Amino acid sequence: MSDKQNKKNNNVFSRRGFTLLELMASIAIIGIMTGVGLASLSSAKRHYALKTAQEEVTSAIKLAQSYALQGRGVAGVEKVCGYKFVFTNSSTYAIYYYTMSGQNCTGSININNSTQVVETQTLKNGVTLSSPAVSNTIIFFTIPNAKISGVGVSKTFTFTVGTGSSAESKKIIVSSTGLVSEVKATQD
Repeated sequence: MSDKQNKKNNNVFSRRGFTLLELMASIAIIGIMTGVGLASLSSAKRHYALKTAQEEVTSAIKLAQSYALQGRGVAGVEKVCGYKFVFTNSSTYAIYYYTMSGQNCTGSININNSTQVVETQTLKNGVTLSSPAVSNTIIFFTIPNAKISGVGVSKTFTFTVGTGSSAESKKIIVSSTGLVSEVKATQD
């Protein structure tokens, strides 16, 4: 072999690998892209958990309203006169029924009275009710027209997931006429 061919072969072999600088730059780029991807995935997970909770609570409120509109009875109970949606703590909500006592629709003031529970659910994935206070979450629908009983003001429920600058929230508004609507997310 001539010297010319040896040099040509050496150049081919010397160019087959990456330099340490090229390898480190590639690893740094992959690391940055992975970090951005994980942050985006975490944000999407929080958003999805919050949207799911908002939809579940909206459905539960509408279910209580539907029970009242249907005049739905409860097995073994005479004269159900209304249904109540309420948060029992910052992550658990329930639907209760009320019964007639003479001319009055009565139910337990104690929201934890398990004898009147129709159903109960818990918010998942770290989503909690941030406002109003649990004691102000009661919505009572009367039978047969599902009118909201009590003070004729609307209720706004705010749900939050995450903390600090990464916290995200969504709202549900229940008007005094019983219209239930979901409000888009906000960043805190």
